[in-house]
Amino acid sequence: MTPKERNIYSELYDICFDNLKAYGIEEMTTKKETLLASLDLMPDTTDISLVYDVPRNDFVQALFYITFDRWAQSEEIQKIKDDSLPERDFKGKVLRMVYESNERRINNKVITNFIDYSGQYSVKVGKLKRRIRITKTKIVARIPLKWKVAIKGFINRLFGRKQ
Repeated sequence: MTPKERNIYSELYDICFDNLKAYGIEEMTTKKETLLASLDLMPDTTDISLVYDVPRNDFVQALFYITFDRWAQSEEIQKIKDDSLPERDFKGKVLRMVYESNERRINNKVITNFIDYSGQYSVKVGKLKRRIRITKTKIVARIPLKWKVAIKGFINRLFGRKQ
């Protein structure tokens, strides 16, 4: 999504919020940050970097929405809520909880750009491996689709798999 499109959605949210305020409704269910973070969602992939800049009080709802496609329940928020932690540690705790959750595993939700400051989940890839992966990706991208299908069919027949 382009910044111009994102800006349009932001302005639409503001217009809706102003209209609701005129009728006496002071708060919308969906926060502006949650809406903007959800615009770039893929069906089975969650990019955590979409919510890094969301304020602390809206962070849990935004993270649950982009990860689980639902709102966090009040008991879940109470379980997570910890005002004694600084914002960075709080966000790290919530991110780890979501990353390790059974709901994410059951739904096969892939999380990208997960930064774990504890180092528990971090894997460093050397420069050479990274360069090899990038080169391999570029080569595979240039192979015509009909060749890829033919190679896959050959490999499946070779190993006796059904197509």
